Amino acid sequence: VHVEVGPAPGERLEFSPESSLAEYLEIPGLRAELRITLAGYPLGCEGYEPPPAGRPLVSLRILTPPGQPPVATSYAWTARSDPPRAEPSVRIGARAYSLPPGGSVTLHKVDLNSDGAIEGDLDFEFPGDGEHAPTGLRGRFRAKLCRVRTAESP
Repeated sequence: VHVEVGPAPGERLEFSPESSLAEYLEIPGLRAELRITLAGYPLGCEGYEPPPAGRPLVSLRILTPPGQPPVATSYAWTARSDPPRAEPSVRIGARAYSLPPGGSVTLHKVDLNSDGAIEGDLDFEFPGDGEHAPTGLRGRFRAKLCRVRTAESP
């Protein structure tokens, strides 16, 4: 996975995720949400652990309308607030980075069964402007589904 979040040397890196996890949840009446986590350090399904110094953590939320789980298609990161859309974010160590809108994630496989997986390609890019440096998040991933919470779940 290629990450570019700023012009400083530690803000551009490539890594092979040590942990690739996903969680799907339905928030009745609001949205469905697929959360994908790609970490450059060991991370289990038990919960969030902040990245160690210098290690990357990529988080991606794919939001879809209520009752409409995500499917194999592209989800854009735009300034729109209504789903469907994708929202990427990056942490490197203790520092968090918000990526400006631009680009998308393409899901090739969406298996929301308890032992399922999510596969896709990240292709987020903001070319930069007079006030903001260029940013990018690119690469292929396969994430193991850890949790599924549907409207029917207890």
